[in-house]
Amino acid sequence: MTSNEELVKELKELKAELQQMKEMVSMLFNMVIDLDDDDEEFGPSIGGIDLNRFNN
Repeated sequence: MTSNEELVKELKELKAELQQMKEMVSMLFNMVIDLDDDDEEFGPSIGGIDLNRFNN
């Protein structure tokens, strides 16, 4: 293989890896958003501390 062919092959591999990383980041982001939505069902809290008590 010539160096140009090697570079093209490497670029294709890097693009495929980048696409996989983007998909993983998107999946993780969606998981965080889903977890955040679940927390709202129980009201505002941080680490189990009820924030409503402090809003008097």
